[in-house]
Amino acid sequence: MRIAVGAITRRRPGMFAELLDSFVTMERPAGAQITFLFAENDAETTIQAELDAFRARVPEEVRFALEPRPGIPAARNTALDMALEGGFDYLTFVDDDETVRPDWLVTLMAGMEAHCCDLAGGPVALVEPDEQLSALNRAVFELQARRMKRRDRERRGFMEQGVSNPYNIYTNNWCVRLDFVREHGVRFDESLRVTGGSDSRFSLDLEAKGGRRCWVSDAVVEEPTPKKRLTLRYVYARARDQSSNSVRFKKQGLARVAGKAFARLFEAFLNLIAAPFTRGRSLAKVAYKSGVAAGLILGALGHRSRHYDSHADRYHTEVDR
Repeated sequence: MRIAVGAITRRRPGMFAELLDSFVTMERPAGAQITFLFAENDAETTIQAELDAFRARVPEEVRFALEPRPGIPAARNTALDMALEGGFDYLTFVDDDETVRPDWLVTLMAGMEAHCCDLAGGPVALVEPDEQLSALNRAVFELQARRMKRRDRERRGFMEQGVSNPYNIYTNNWCVRLDFVREHGVRFDESLRVTGGSDSRFSLDLEAKGGRRCWVSDAVVEEPTPKKRLTLRYVYARARDQSSNSVRFKKQGLARVAGKAFARLFEAFLNLIAAPFTRGRSLAKVAYKSGVAAGLILGALGHRSRHYDSHADRYHTEVDR
């Protein structure tokens, strides 16, 4: 079994180095041949020192490619092409702002084989930042952490029932069987360069071509969450853009989503009323529910998210400006 362990990165050298550290101590599946594949999405290479240090610490081959075309899906396709051309059986992805637990790869591959699936995902455990948090920051963090745990419970429930996972699989914790990709030509949609959601689109396309998706609850990665993402503004924008992408991918019209949007707005209103009694903590739910409602309407009207445009670099890179 030949496994390509992949990640793409852009302007997160510190976080990327922490991911590499976790790869060093990661357990390897018995009898598997591991190769690490990394793609940097920038005009020039900036992580050579991190790569050189990593190569000196692991026995496996480390391959690298620079993808100067801007956009996450282009970088993902570069790593995917490296894996296909290298003749690998499986390709994994995690995000460059995450770390893997020691048993992550062993558990993920065991889940792939046990469920005979073509695309597998696992949970992301949010890690509170070391920075001092305000009450509002903490409320946002706790909301996001609860949503992650609920997502895991729902997906785990479907797997326990013995049915194919009906949810999209995201590249923050992801493994694909490459023979399926070779046979059906599934790719990351590069028209989604700034919108986000190219992993959701990949997951939907794989399912449409007959691919089986599964969830491996014990294959956990951790995501240290920067304080700058624990704001009402960010949680609103992220919910809006993810909701908008989902509606567009499913080609849902305004009549289809209007009732759901109204329900989310009503929930936001109730949480706003409750804010004085929760010391403002329910404001995190106001931002999230309002974002979902806005995204439903905007997506139905054909709005394209710009979640990863250059204006948002301060949220998605280690650059603060």
